[in-house]
Amino acid sequence: MNHGNNASVNRRRGLIPEDLMKFSWLAELAIAPDASQIAYTVRRPHGPSNGYVSHLYLHDLPSDRASRLTDGDCQVSSIAWSRDSSRLAYAHSDADGDSIRVIEIDDDFEATYATDGIPMSGLDWSADGSKLVGVRWTPMRAADDRGPVPGIPKPSIKVVRRLRYKQDGVGWVHDKFKQIWVLELETGDFAQVTHSECDYSEPSWSNNGARLAFIGMAREQNTPLGYGQILTCDYPSGEPELLIPDWQGTAASPVWGAGDRYIAFAGHNKPPPVNRRNFWQPHLADVAARNAWKLGADIDEEVGNYSVADQRVSLSNVTMKWAPGDEWIYFLLTEQGAANLFRINTDGEYERLVSGDSITFEYSPAVGGITAFGQANPANPGDLYIWRSGESKKLTNLNPWLRDHELSTPESYWYDGVDGAKVHAWLIKPINFEAGKAYPHIQYVHCSMFGWDFNHEFQVYANAGYTVAYFNQRGTTAGYGQAWTKASEGDQGGAEYDEIMLGVDELVARPYIDGARMGVTGGSCGGFMTNWVVGHTDRFAAAVTQRSIVNQISFFGTSDIGPECTGGETRTDPWLDLASSWAQSPVAYIDNVNTPLLIIHSDEDHRCALEQAEQMFAALRWRGKPVELVIFEGEDHGLSRGGRPGNRIERHHRILGWFRKHLGTYAVAANPTPGPSPKLQGGEV
Repeated sequence: MNHGNNASVNRRRGLIPEDLMKFSWLAELAIAPDASQIAYTVRRPHGPSNGYVSHLYLHDLPSDRASRLTDGDCQVSSIAWSRDSSRLAYAHSDADGDSIRVIEIDDDFEATYATDGIPMSGLDWSADGSKLVGVRWTPMRAADDRGPVPGIPKPSIKVVRRLRYKQDGVGWVHDKFKQIWVLELETGDFAQVTHSECDYSEPSWSNNGARLAFIGMAREQNTPLGYGQILTCDYPSGEPELLIPDWQGTAASPVWGAGDRYIAFAGHNKPPPVNRRNFWQPHLADVAARNAWKLGADIDEEVGNYSVADQRVSLSNVTMKWAPGDEWIYFLLTEQGAANLFRINTDGEYERLVSGDSITFEYSPAVGGITAFGQANPANPGDLYIWRSGESKKLTNLNPWLRDHELSTPESYWYDGVDGAKVHAWLIKPINFEAGKAYPHIQYVHCSMFGWDFNHEFQVYANAGYTVAYFNQRGTTAGYGQAWTKASEGDQGGAEYDEIMLGVDELVARPYIDGARMGVTGGSCGGFMTNWVVGHTDRFAAAVTQRSIVNQISFFGTSDIGPECTGGETRTDPWLDLASSWAQSPVAYIDNVNTPLLIIHSDEDHRCALEQAEQMFAALRWRGKPVELVIFEGEDHGLSRGGRPGNRIERHHRILGWFRKHLGTYAVAANPTPGPSPKLQGGEV
């Protein structure tokens, strides 16, 4: 890519919001146990329904050929191979309803099992291939609930008995719980394994097929089981029991090892109350001894992919995978803006298999050191790869159309933060950047983790004429060690804000950054930080806050993770220290806000409730400050990465329109000495 002075004669354009409709995203993948084939799903926007379709593909490794196994306007998920590689199961959804489907690979026969309106996910095969286990949202009726009475109108009520009564992306779950079910393939019958008011997930069959392991999570977050712990039971007659009775922490993704002696999982053993900043790390449990220990004593990063981007609906992928009969346990680890593929054995010896300036977002191992994985980088939203004998090979080319467009390559660098701490940062320059000119700037802020992923939104800004920068300052979710992530606990908006502004100082000293035309934006915790920034400085000419937190006091009781997140972030509960909770709330500084602020929020956001946006809007509007509130109907917290395509495109245009109005998009002559240039109004490229 040429960022020099000589513009290409045949200039290719960069990306625009409407290009969203062209993307194909690799979603799930599963390699057959005999490593002969890889099943994977590809998700695409679907214009007629203003939604998405996903189809199932099969890549035959010996012939290096792929075929599509599904058709129509459907969605496919939860792909799973039988232990003998002869059958492939998956969850299927279309206009006719939900079902589990099983393909006989050799004779091309497919069986369909209707799920009676209650979809099933998280599939895993029993060892003998006769059963599938999975998870279903299951209605549960309390003993004192009254049935309908003749002649009496039925009331419309929600009865809440547990702390987690709503879930972002799902809705109100007060009267249903995730339960473990088994599908008997010979008869098509479903058998319910768990029956309590607890959410169960991630079921895994033992290798001998006689037992199940799964996660149980109570909806009371201040108890050990509220974290999520491993339970096991004999099937079909056993009752669930805790695998590690004295475990006080959290656990995820249990998977059985050879001989069923061990179960590997990701977790930590920090006691309640919940602190979301504690890292999940590799652990091993002895099934007979009923105890567990950490694998890889010197691992100081978190299992999963924590890179924030707009290409995948799910962000973290906190999983451990152990192919039956193999010595290695596989997992992802977030490291300095990258998500890398690792494996570890039961002695705690581990190695990094796949790394680089990239994000490995999905993976599936087979016995013998062969692994399929999905990987993305700033030039590619993601493709399927195979790793074997120390070498990686790319198997798909899902977005060839991107070659016809200009992309701006992120430049990675480090700057000096608070007390000289090194902060990892990236800068994206405008398409057809020219030296000697100064450009308007967009500062993206967060407290999650930016990384080496593809980001459509950032490329849209670069095509519109902006520089874009983003930092992994202290408080970043993962990738820089546990201490770095915990550094902002109880100091929301404190040192991390100072560190962001030090990074902005460093940028403004560059002659091509127009310090008078800077905008700031971010979503979720980045929305919190955007609100905090405009309450503490007037350096930005415009701001866009998205799905944000404004009030730590009301956030406690209105978010689906409010009780656990408030204490973990502010180090207190509001009634214990009202002054501290208020001091860590952006709305407390509303009188200092002079920056024109666009507020973007969704009306079905249960993570950061709409009332948070309404508080910020009302307080600013009452004071006569420049503010606008855009509410996306029927969307949840994940609007930017999983919302309806039309709404995602409109969101891009709303943000661009706000920055164009207040910053312009054109370049001006750079100052002879670094620093802000005079503020200019309006204008387009």
